[in-house]
Amino acid sequence: MSQEDIITQVRPDSPPQLATANSNTNNTNNNSSNSNEDVDFNSLIHLNLRGTEFTITRDELMSLPESILLCLFPNGVFLDVNGQIISNLTEEDVVYVNFDPECFQYIIEVFRKAQRDLVAMSTPSGLQLSPQVSGPGTGAGSGARAHQQRQQENILQTNPAIIVLREDLDFYVIPPIAGLNREEMRQLKKGVSVELLKNKLIFSGLGYKFNGDDPILLGEDGNVVQDANEKQDGNNGKGLGAAEQHLFDMLCSSGFDTRDKWGSRSLEPGKCVISSLSLVRLKSEKEKERERERERERETERELQQTPSETPPDSPSITPVASNASASNGNGNERSRSRPRSRLAQLASSASRAASRSLSSKRQSSSSRPDPNQTKLLLFWRKPARKCWWSHGWITINVDIADIKEMDDGDAAKLSVKVHVRRVWTLELSIIT
Repeated sequence: MSQEDIITQVRPDSPPQLATANSNTNNTNNNSSNSNEDVDFNSLIHLNLRGTEFTITRDELMSLPESILLCLFPNGVFLDVNGQIISNLTEEDVVYVNFDPECFQYIIEVFRKAQRDLVAMSTPSGLQLSPQVSGPGTGAGSGARAHQQRQQENILQTNPAIIVLREDLDFYVIPPIAGLNREEMRQLKKGVSVELLKNKLIFSGLGYKFNGDDPILLGEDGNVVQDANEKQDGNNGKGLGAAEQHLFDMLCSSGFDTRDKWGSRSLEPGKCVISSLSLVRLKSEKEKERERERERERETERELQQTPSETPPDSPSITPVASNASASNGNGNERSRSRPRSRLAQLASSASRAASRSLSSKRQSSSSRPDPNQTKLLLFWRKPARKCWWSHGWITINVDIADIKEMDDGDAAKLSVKVHVRRVWTLELSIIT
């Protein structure tokens, strides 16, 4: 895949017209089947994820993003303990899933919280997105598409949205010497996986270069984290190419932060594969405006703290002694000088208030406009997309192999090995409805 491609679409979602047609065809049976559908969607599903049991409703499971459902059920079917397909799922059945239980716990916690937030927000039903049927003629079709686009932009402002970012990292260890047996290679791969797992920075794998003295690079053990993220193509000062920079800007302006870490990161059992997942709430324009307002308040407080007082508390004050006549004249002059100063202060204060009102009105008018980055993210709603690239680097690991210790001139317990890495990022937008 070309490096110019930011992210490649996996497959388009099924057109909404099919669902609309089916609903119109079965309109006569809706009243009799509504109660059965409610019971079906509220039925419980028992899952067993590598020995850990979970119980969720069918509605909760089917509301998960497609990219996550494909990881849970790669074949699209429910399997029992013997690997047989469960054709008629009941509440007594247990579905066995080969998926990290801690990652699944992280997923359901984030989506359940978003569902609770949706109930608290009490979104008006008029802003919900519904399939649009275009009328005859080009003008009617374009008008319907424009109306649907406005509805999509509105739904981002009224409904909780979650950005789903998943990374599948395959690493390949180059043996430092020839003749290593399977157990020795297993130790090398295990040592590399331990070091790669320590680096939980999301954008480190994309190629973002942090400052060498940044404390974010220190792991839990106090050592600097490592990553095989060197690429052959040209990039800018931050280590990002043009396509990566565009993706980086889109994510960081929508809810991610440069220093964010993966919400879940684990090694797949028996494989040289590290799976990572991050679920980030999409920032609405109102939230961004509140953050900007808080930042302005903090800057104002810092400026007030840095402003020196008129008379330092520790410096002595010198008061000249004057006669009664001069004192009376001085008091009159002081009052005459204080009046114009107070009027100037009032004028400055009123001008400042007028300017703040003008800026506030401008911010409100600009906040009503849709964010172009959020409009781009709508392309990934129910349509997961992916980006794949290769990188390489040297990883220093702890070893316990006699032959390798003898060839290493440095620390007998340390060894640097060449590692090639293949990363696949999957991006999807999930809107809670």
